[in-house]
Formats: sequence, structure tokens, C-alpha cells
Amino acid sequence: MRAGVIGLGNMGSALAAGLLNGETLKPEQLLLVNRSSEKVEAFRLRYPGVRAARNNKELAESCEIIFVCTRSGEVPAVLREISPVRHGAHVIMVNAGLDLSAIESACQGAASKLIPSVTMEIGRGVSLVCHGKNVSAAQKADLEMMLGSASMVKVVPEGDLNAATELTSCGPALMAEMMHQFSMAGVRHGGFDEDEAWAMVLETLVGTALTLEKGVTVEDIKGRVATKGGITEQGLKVLTAELPAVMDHMMMVTMAKQASVHGELTKRLV
Repeated sequence: MRAGVIGLGNMGSALAAGLLNGETLKPEQLLLVNRSSEKVEAFRLRYPGVRAARNNKELAESCEIIFVCTRSGEVPAVLREISPVRHGAHVIMVNAGLDLSAIESACQGAASKLIPSVTMEIGRGVSLVCHGKNVSAAQKADLEMMLGSASMVKVVPEGDLNAATELTSCGPALMAEMMHQFSMAGVRHGGFDEDEAWAMVLETLVGTALTLEKGVTVEDIKGRVATKGGITEQGLKVLTAELPAVMDHMMMVTMAKQASVHGELTKRLV
């Protein structure tokens, strides 16, 4: 089986690297194309044996699985370019901005939506998947097996994809910013510099994540750290009172943006 990746931006590069690092694909089974050939050549230096396609049409003619990882505005043109070329291929749209029905109509065949995480390059994170009605059981199994080597695979209903995207694909940036603000509060109220504060927060974050991964719950962690009437309890009171509104506001703004992108892409694809 040969897979192709169209678009080597941050997400496309992480996806391609994750598939190779997870060893579900050999380098010679992966074909790449990008508007800037420099990105393709830089990737091929990291992974000798990976092939470069001259254009989207050539890639589509050679691959059974095609990952479309371009920017939202480029998606309609890419789908029109590859859809007449490779009938029977499984087209994976790495973009939540189009309905599956519209993608399947444009591709004239099997299509799924995939929302990966940039962290899959290191073999972690969640890959969200929605399958269209034309995707066979074998195609579903092949895709989920490939992704499972580099991430946790979660198949979700299309209606839940936007909210799930905030928790997973957007999550690394959002969590990094929250931890950055936490460390900067320490700088403002302590006697150390930004690097010192960040090093302390980062190590605490990693340690907490590894502890939670072992099955310890959030309530367990809070119970171990916060004593009744103590310092941590006071901090938790502030967070539980104020963070829900901040998180709800963030979700409302980002999901409104997703709806806007969806509407614009749908118009351009029709």
C-alpha cells in the first residue's frame, strides 16, 4: 500500500513523520507533494527513501490513501484536481471545515475526515476520525491501524468533531499558553526569571501528566496536594470559580470561527 501526503505544513509534516516513526509505513511507501519543494526535500533528508511527487495529480495516480493537509482555502481546488484521477482511493481530509457529504461528492468515492495532533510526531496525542458512508470496513481498519501506531485513535460522530478538535488538535497550543501564563504569574510574584519559572512549571506539568496517566484522578491529585484551609485550596477556589467562564468563552469563539470557515469552504466547493 502506498500513501500520499499533500501539503507539508506543521500538521502534514507531523502526520507524515508520525506514520514513519510508528513504522506502519516504510519510507518508500510514502509520497509527498508541497507547493514549496524545499519542505519536501528537507523532509526527505530526515527520512531517506521517501518519494516526492511532481504535482497532486501524480501523487493521486500512485496512492491508495491520500491525506490532504493543505490550508483551508486550498482544499476545494485540491479536491477538484485529484478527484477525477484516482477512483477507489481513500481520501483523508485533514481539515474539519467541510462536511463529509461534500468531500465524498467532490472525491466521487471514499472519504474520511482526520484531525491529528502535532504531537503525533513523538507518538502521542489523539487522532480524531470521521468516516464517510462510502468507506469500506477494510479502509477504516487500514487507516485506524496506521494512525494507531503514532497516536490514540478516536472515531467520533461528525457533529462532535468541532468540540473534540478543541480538546485535541488545538489542545497543545491552548495548554502551552495556559502553562506559560501560569509561569509568568510566578515571575511577576517571585524573584526568578522566565526561564527558571518555565523550567519549574514544565517539570511539574510532565510529572503531573505521567501521574494522571497511571490512573490517578484529578480529585486524587487535588486531595494529595491541597490540605483543608491551606494554600493550594485557596488557589483551587479561584480556578474553579473563574476558569469555567474563560473556557466556555474560548470554546464559543473558536467554534464560531470553525462555523465561519465551514460556510466559506462549502460555498467554494459547490
